[in-house]
Amino acid sequence: MRKTLLFAASLIVANNYAQSLSNGGLSTGATTKSGVAAPTGYTWSELQNNTGNATESNTSLGLGGTYSSATTSFFLADDFTVPTGVSWEISKIDFFAYQTNYAGSTSPFNTVRVNIFSSDPSVSGATSVFGDDTTNRFGSSVDSNIYRTGNTTVPVTTAPGTTRKIWKVTANTPVTLTAGTYWIKYQLQNVVTANAGFLPPVSIVGNRGLPSFNGKQFDAIGGTWTSIVDAGNPTTAPDYPLDMPFVITYTSTTLGVTETLQYDNRIQVYPNPVREIFRINNPEKLQISSVEVLDVSGRVVKTLKGAEQFDVSDLAKGTYMLKIKSNATTKVTKLIKE
Repeated sequence: MRKTLLFAASLIVANNYAQSLSNGGLSTGATTKSGVAAPTGYTWSELQNNTGNATESNTSLGLGGTYSSATTSFFLADDFTVPTGVSWEISKIDFFAYQTNYAGSTSPFNTVRVNIFSSDPSVSGATSVFGDDTTNRFGSSVDSNIYRTGNTTVPVTTAPGTTRKIWKVTANTPVTLTAGTYWIKYQLQNVVTANAGFLPPVSIVGNRGLPSFNGKQFDAIGGTWTSIVDAGNPTTAPDYPLDMPFVITYTSTTLGVTETLQYDNRIQVYPNPVREIFRINNPEKLQISSVEVLDVSGRVVKTLKGAEQFDVSDLAKGTYMLKIKSNATTKVTKLIKE
């Protein structure tokens, strides 16, 4: 059943060390599907089509998640999980947004409101564990060096554009959370309120969306929640659920090892869940030297050398963390073995 979006435009080995959790990918690489290079120093965030499908693509460039006026006010929400046996001392959360045709050298966003809930805030019984819907927790905002653009080849050839520069907006969120699944409800606001803005959803190269995606949008004026989906281009294309990208910076204590890591889902692991073989989508072209598989306690149970694909058929079913070592930095993401 097709759903209409409101106001939608066309991890863990450590001992008190800083890490970041990224809810999802955004950059899709320095070259579009049509072969156009991004401006120097930038990458694209291009709408996607499923690999092998040349007739259907995503259509959601950005979603409404800003306060624009007394009659137009939207929040977005998505979930994250603190693993069993640890707690996170969160210091800040980054969000991503653009204002179409904005040409200024400094960010157009100066307000961010954050409310963290113990469960899905669209369901009765959810309790706020940090923040609220009104306090401005803005810390900073910088150019993310990414341009949002439509799919340049599917279903028809479209020229990429640089009118949607994505800005990273950081909120100061000092809170410690124990193990569990939480939801972040958040809203941005522009320097010039009436100009609004849009927040791009997670983008995975060669994939319109995953079944696990479950982001939601809240109309603060009407008091209604909507599951966010991509309706597809053309309109006959099937709907796909969407997630929203955010980065949580935190410290955690486990196993007495100190190391700086990034939980960064711009590097996507697929398929996930996996039965035998997985690959790593690596749009930044990091030179991966090895991949360590960690259990939920942070113990290394398997080390995989850099390759096009990785075999975990011998692992028991369960949830693991992958520590992806490269020439640039060490990334951490979640892997589910089925």
